[in-house]
Amino acid sequence: MNNKTQYQCELLGNRLSKRYKHLKKWAKRSNVNCFRLYDKDIPEIPLAIDLYETETSMPGEIGTFYVQVALYKRPYEKDQIDENLWLEAMKNQIAFTLSVPQENIVIKTRQQQKGENQYEKLGDKKLEFIVKENGLRFLVNLSDYIDTGLFFDHRPLRKKVQQTAEKKSVLNLFCYTGAFSVYAASGKAKSVTSVDLSKKYLDWAKNNLKLNGYSDEVKYQFVASDVKTFLENDKNQYDIIVLDPPTFSNSKKTETTLDINRDWPELVGLCCKRLSKNGILYFSTNSRKIRFEEDKLPVGFSGKDITDSTIPEDFRNMKIHQAWEIKSGEFSSDLKFVEKGKSQKVEEQETQNTKTEKIQEIRY
Repeated sequence: MNNKTQYQCELLGNRLSKRYKHLKKWAKRSNVNCFRLYDKDIPEIPLAIDLYETETSMPGEIGTFYVQVALYKRPYEKDQIDENLWLEAMKNQIAFTLSVPQENIVIKTRQQQKGENQYEKLGDKKLEFIVKENGLRFLVNLSDYIDTGLFFDHRPLRKKVQQTAEKKSVLNLFCYTGAFSVYAASGKAKSVTSVDLSKKYLDWAKNNLKLNGYSDEVKYQFVASDVKTFLENDKNQYDIIVLDPPTFSNSKKTETTLDINRDWPELVGLCCKRLSKNGILYFSTNSRKIRFEEDKLPVGFSGKDITDSTIPEDFRNMKIHQAWEIKSGEFSSDLKFVEKGKSQKVEEQETQNTKTEKIQEIRY
């Protein structure tokens, strides 16, 4: 190991110790046993490090710890042999600092996935187990794919859906493994519909709901479909819609390509048609290039940036995602609720203009 790598190991070890000391207290208070411990905190160490603790059968019992380490694509080419040696050194440091066995540390390379690579398996050895988040149970898989089945950064938004879902109909689009659906069900939603093109992920989502005791096939429905096609053909209205699409997708199962930077106005517009009168759409994306413009929303709808309130404690990267709350009408300090894009003041002004025009007609 050269001096530079040794120095980086020391930096990483110190950073992990500091973050773990802080986050383990927060995790215990929040009833969370899987969280992000490090995310490129030090630019020269481009890693994302997630800590997982398995579910235990006895209260107070400590589970088995696993660590997923994702190497971000570097902005420059590095010799593969040197990269492997560097990663092994970082892995040794992580194992030492966190007291986690080497065999419980999984290393992946994180870069843009396209086509078949979006779902390509990484290996034959299966490593999956149940974790808890806010008291809810989720199956995660650290061995087969780049993503493990649970996106930590959406924890606060999932909680928001849970807190507002009671007696509401909820539609979860691009549902992946159904985490939002589980939260909605636990919030006593009237119904939850989960839509995804992948049957594999729908089965995973169904399993996650069953893990938490939600197995009513009428109340909790799963639809294997392209989201755009579903929205164009569905006739139901929903009180809450969650739209969390991938930034880019070109699945072989559909003839179209999704580019959220280009396609978001169409997707959001279709969602707005499916909202009930006082319904709310939560739109989120990991794209940093998206340009959200309110004038591209359907007439009568407004959007509020809620990103800051949806970034969790364990994420230092405040740009991990962007999120908006979209609904019909808007609230303002001096205006009543705006219905169909028209405020009380606008209506009063239009009435006054009409009266003025009639007076002018009489005068002339």
